[in-house]
Amino acid sequence: MTTTLYTRPRAARLAAARIIRERLVAAKTVALVRSLRALNGFWMTDLLDKGEFVTVTTALTNLGADADTIRRYGSWAGKKIKAAYEDAYEGREPVQVWKYLKGEFRQVYAYRSTEPVINDGLAAYPRTAHLVAA
Repeated sequence: MTTTLYTRPRAARLAAARIIRERLVAAKTVALVRSLRALNGFWMTDLLDKGEFVTVTTALTNLGADADTIRRYGSWAGKKIKAAYEDAYEGREPVQVWKYLKGEFRQVYAYRSTEPVINDGLAAYPRTAHLVAA
């Protein structure tokens, strides 16, 4: 069995490195939030933060879907929700917002949290129909 002993200088360097990493992550998070506010606009970002507008991922999370379900079926569920929205609103597309996904900024659709088309679209997709059945 190997035991590692840290000397005071090495322990201090490791602690300093950890603090620097934490500060870099915090700075990147602040920059990311500022970028999203600039891309979406302050009013849309506030609506998303308050929960008045939701994306498909947020809607699935609110309905109790686990991360694996969201990862596997979120895109297809989103297509069904978009189709339901276009049917309900005579071909108009939903609002698009910017989100930071998989290491880059992407545009995704956002819906009012009270929109009935979210449940209609999820019910139309067999993999997510169980989330809205009741």
